[in-house]
Amino acid sequence: MSHPPARQLCPGPRCARTAAVPHRPVRTPARTPPPHRPPDRRCGPAALAGHRTPGGVRMMAQRVAEVLVGRRAPEVLRDHVTVAVREELRRLRGTFPCERAPRLPRVFHQPLAPDGVEASALIPCERRSRAFAFRARHRAGRWVCTSLETDGLVRGHRAIPVDPTRAAQVLGVRDGAPRLR
Repeated sequence: MSHPPARQLCPGPRCARTAAVPHRPVRTPARTPPPHRPPDRRCGPAALAGHRTPGGVRMMAQRVAEVLVGRRAPEVLRDHVTVAVREELRRLRGTFPCERAPRLPRVFHQPLAPDGVEASALIPCERRSRAFAFRARHRAGRWVCTSLETDGLVRGHRAIPVDPTRAAQVLGVRDGAPRLR
C-alpha cells in the first residue's frame, strides 16, 4: 500500500504572498463607502439626510395601528398622545377591520421642525389597505402625538345625504328613467 506523495508548497512568490495576507471580503456596493464628494451648493438639507424614521415614531405608529384595529386600548398611549388625540382614538378604536394583528411594513415621515415630524403608514388588511397619518413632537425625551388623521372610511357612518333633485340633474335622470345622450 503506497501513500500519496506529500504536497509540496508552491515555491513561487505568488503563493508566499497570499499565505501571509489574511483574507479580506470582496468590496460590494453594500460594503463600499461612498466616495468623498464636496458639499452641495444647494439650499436646504441633503436629499437623503435623515431618511430613516426615528424608532420612537415607528413604535408610536405601530401602537396607533393596533388601537385602530382594536387590539390595544387607547389608554395605553396616554403619555404619548394629547387629550384630543386620545379622544379621537377612543372614537376610532376598532374601525379598521383586520383579522390579524397589524404589521406596518413601512412608516413614512417628513421632518417639520427640529423637534417635530409628520408620519404616515399603511395597515395591510385582508381585502384592502387602510391609511393613517399623524404629527408628533419630541417633548421631555419622548415622542408625543399631537394630531391624527385616518383615510376617512369609518365603519358604521353614513355618507352625507344628497338632495334627490340635484342628484337627478347631475346623473341625467328625468321622470325616473335615465336619459340617453
